[in-house]
Amino acid sequence: MAEITLQAERRKVIGKQVRRLRRSGLVPGILYGPRMEALPVQVSHKALSEVCRQARGSTLIQVMLDGDLYPALIRDFQRDPISQEILHLDLERVDLERPITAQVPVVLKGTSPVVEQGLAVLTHGLEEIEIRCLPAAVPAHIEVDISTITRPDQAIHAGDLSLPPEVHLLTDPKAVIVYTTPLRPLEEEKKPVEEAAPTGPASPQEEE
Repeated sequence: MAEITLQAERRKVIGKQVRRLRRSGLVPGILYGPRMEALPVQVSHKALSEVCRQARGSTLIQVMLDGDLYPALIRDFQRDPISQEILHLDLERVDLERPITAQVPVVLKGTSPVVEQGLAVLTHGLEEIEIRCLPAAVPAHIEVDISTITRPDQAIHAGDLSLPPEVHLLTDPKAVIVYTTPLRPLEEEKKPVEEAAPTGPASPQEEE
């Protein structure tokens, strides 16, 4: 993947005044990390939207600030609950020589034969796994081939995932990533058994 760069500027506006930044097409944020003071920054909303289309939270990007490049991860967004507009951005600078912990999305690929045959329903359980590795080795996502699911009661666990040797799994290996549930035909409703007519001698009242 090509290097992703996000242009940032130092931010002087703080507090409630950041509203006018947003009105001018800028997103306030913070850049923090080892061996540096937290720096208030601002980025173009348009540029940030483009970066977000290319990068997930686990993707290493380069933040250009004051002519210097800072390797960083987009750690968090604050969004408007209605419009979903990005209100604030957290950027974590990383040391390329030190391992980090990251959440990596799990992407399903292929088709399960038992699902195609209508014998089972597929459920995507855990959609992210936690890993630890050097920043440059963090994968954009982990693929899971569900064509290996050939039984209607089969599951793939976190420990079954194929990870690069330099990537260490922190998620519980027993955590379920994807599983199938058998589809059983509904049993036909049984009609209630009608009471059998009495076969013995009629009662005196019936003889009258």
